Amino acid sequence: MEDTRTTAAREHFDRWSETYEQDSAARWLREIQTQALAALALSGDDVLLDLACGTGAAVRDAAKTASRVVGLDLSPGMIAQARERAEAAGLTNVEFQVGDVSGQLPFADGAFTALVCTTAFHHFPRPRETIEEISRVLARGGRVVIADANRRHPAVFTLDLVLRVAQGSHVGFRSPAQLMHDLCAAGFARVSFCTIKWRSYAFVRGEKARSGG
Repeated sequence: MEDTRTTAAREHFDRWSETYEQDSAARWLREIQTQALAALALSGDDVLLDLACGTGAAVRDAAKTASRVVGLDLSPGMIAQARERAEAAGLTNVEFQVGDVSGQLPFADGAFTALVCTTAFHHFPRPRETIEEISRVLARGGRVVIADANRRHPAVFTLDLVLRVAQGSHVGFRSPAQLMHDLCAAGFARVSFCTIKWRSYAFVRGEKARSGG
């Protein structure tokens, strides 16, 4: 049976899909996506997965550099918008799929060289298992950037407590230290983080080890 938080998230983002790139919140999210992509330092050899891609703004941006970009989102409404916008932009190196992170990601081992996830990880019901799946679908030496609100910030901590009660899709914000720990446990090296917005928002970056278990 599907996790109730996953169902709530799908319904929430389906409702938001029609106006997602038009409101002030989405414009702020676009700024976050731009910084997350910059941290990945994409090249023409990269194959990128955008996990929880929304309407595909980051996918469209990355497609200008990467050889191929795939967006995955649990919301059919978001994916429909993403496909329409990518087609309107004339992009031929992008692909969008409907799917969620509750279980195994629908991709082969080592399918990607880079992965980005922005302002979505707090909706993921099994964060440690999702990071293990991120590791699985990334090739050796692949890079990941997870960007989300920083639970160590007092305001974010308070907001987290409220959302756990008030928002059915909210699982919980995490601290950079928690994310870094789980990335290391899943086989990532050179794990680091930086913060913006008075430390209320964090970018956690890791590189999958090139050798070893």
